[in-house]
Amino acid sequence: MIRSRQGVPEKLRLAFLGGAVNSAVGRAHRDAIELDQKFDLVAGCFSRHDDINRETARQYRILPEHCHADFDTLLAKEAGNIDALVVLTPTQQHTKQVVAALEAGVSVICEKALAGSSAEARMIGGARANGAFLAVTYNYTGYPMLREIRSMVEHGIFGELQQIHIEMPQETFLRFRRDGTPMTPQDWRLHDGVVPTVSLDLGVHVHSLLYFLTQRKPEEVCATSQSFGNFPQVLDNVHAFVRCAGGLHCSMWYGKTALGQRNGLRVRLYGSKASIEWHQEVPEVAYFYDRNGRKQILDRASPDIMIANDTRYERFKAGHPSGFIEAFANYYADLADALLQCKAKTTRLAHPYVLGLEEAEEGLRLLEAIECSRLENRWVEIEPQGVRHSVAERVEIQAPQLAL
Repeated sequence: MIRSRQGVPEKLRLAFLGGAVNSAVGRAHRDAIELDQKFDLVAGCFSRHDDINRETARQYRILPEHCHADFDTLLAKEAGNIDALVVLTPTQQHTKQVVAALEAGVSVICEKALAGSSAEARMIGGARANGAFLAVTYNYTGYPMLREIRSMVEHGIFGELQQIHIEMPQETFLRFRRDGTPMTPQDWRLHDGVVPTVSLDLGVHVHSLLYFLTQRKPEEVCATSQSFGNFPQVLDNVHAFVRCAGGLHCSMWYGKTALGQRNGLRVRLYGSKASIEWHQEVPEVAYFYDRNGRKQILDRASPDIMIANDTRYERFKAGHPSGFIEAFANYYADLADALLQCKAKTTRLAHPYVLGLEEAEEGLRLLEAIECSRLENRWVEIEPQGVRHSVAERVEIQAPQLAL
């Protein structure tokens, strides 16, 4: 619902489902939508616990009458009052909630992972018959230097793409608190389904970066997974080798038992003419190397930069680092543009930086193939979109089915 006042467009109106002040992601989303002033958070059902729900509404400055006790009430009372629903609940709840919102004609912005399997993603796709807007938040793609790398790929700077290595190691499943007891994650993270939760949590980010940077689809995978941490009932470490379209080879490593890695996201891309390396913990710079032996550190002030020095990313001048929340805000600004485009043209998602159902389903098919490869100890072909059997069925049969 877009209104204007003296020619000035009003902000897009959002409601949160989940995302309370005590959640892992609530404040990050709340802070991100504030930076560029394209959205207003006007309603929500933030927690199933009444006290936390009301306290979150108070801190987020939501009027009491727009703070709802459950999802059904939120949808019934706010569907005509909001431009999009932001789904911030645990992944296992997404499918039912996203389908209900889409069928009610409400646009949805969903926290990754969109669903727990490719079959669930197809169910969500079926609910989009009315053309409702759907996007998934892959916030790391909002970093200006990653967008610079994507532009360099598009301009052929690296020549023929040969290898990409993407790592996302963390330490939380092996780390102890100060009192010597294990750090305890949320309960829903300690149950594996058709796709292990570590893949739904971290693997979707790794796939999103593969797609975002190279636009290459994964075709075949060989993978191994382990449980190294304090919670043996779940997998917590994954290595995968992926053959992609166009002869690109990708290696992936993600997990939660790499001591010393707070969030060690790293991308290394190698081509026939040049290569580049980027670390999330120092996001303002990338390290560029060419076949003439040149080594160069790139940042937003480098003379050859094409994207990362764009005005929209210059929240402050180079040398004053931007970070995680700013990257999240960049992605939300793209979401606002894509949502407005959808409303104006009555078309589905068509923004180069915003990822939606198709990319989410592709990622889930890759993650299912990784799990199948682990179980069968072999290379596994990744099913093309629209094929609804084989890999997913084998994973579902063999994977442990835990009560949630």
